[in-house]
Amino acid sequence: MTSLAWVTGWAETTAQPISPMVVSLDRVQGGVETTARTLSLASLAGGRPGQWTYSQSNDALPASLASAALQDSPDNRVLRGAVYRVVRKDGSVEYTNIQPAGELAHNVTKLFSYIATCMACNLHSPINWGTVHLDLTDYAQVIHDASVESGVDEALIRAIIHAESAFNPRAMSLKGAQGLMQLMPGTANDMGVLDAFDPAQNIRGGARYLGLLLKNFNGNVRLTAAAYNAGPAAVQHYNGVPPFAETQVYVERVGELLQRYSKALHPPATASL
Repeated sequence: MTSLAWVTGWAETTAQPISPMVVSLDRVQGGVETTARTLSLASLAGGRPGQWTYSQSNDALPASLASAALQDSPDNRVLRGAVYRVVRKDGSVEYTNIQPAGELAHNVTKLFSYIATCMACNLHSPINWGTVHLDLTDYAQVIHDASVESGVDEALIRAIIHAESAFNPRAMSLKGAQGLMQLMPGTANDMGVLDAFDPAQNIRGGARYLGLLLKNFNGNVRLTAAAYNAGPAAVQHYNGVPPFAETQVYVERVGELLQRYSKALHPPATASL
């Protein structure tokens, strides 16, 4: 029972008691399998309102799925979508992953989009990374300032943003990576980022992190990209790019994007008489 012993003051209200809410699944579309387990109230006590949390465990997975050697397959595709907030005419609010249409489309706020993993980490990516359109204009001033502040080439910052989120500032991965440079909450906190969905903060924090990785790996861009994806500990453990399929394709694609962004941003000077 909630205690009102310390409540002071008073207020008049026209609120009316409501009957217990009954949730209908009649209009739910699609489906998903999950190994999620019900959390006790005690396990939620440490959370803070409005804060996203993420945890995972292999304890409840079938042996076939819990294996560390599990390989990606055509049935294990990248998931992507978005979460929308819909305000109906009666004032009720609905959250859905199905983009509303018709009259509802006028009262919709896209809260964030989600991806299972970064754009360049998808082993089944249909993107041709050698010809994909480069973004040379979005966040130009922010990226320039972050480059000057961190000492990281603008071309590398753009390559990482392109590889991670394809310049979507509202992207969030299923593991909790957020924003343009897909910063994990811990990394964002370490880099002084208060709101990872704020483009300026995200880019500055991501560039600062890239600068530290470049310093730790003596300017080696391949190892820096590998560490950005798999973590610096994994790179140090394997003394090179870790033998993870996702990390290896990520490093190659970032390298290709970096080469293309470098040519576009730093064209060779032409001699003139």
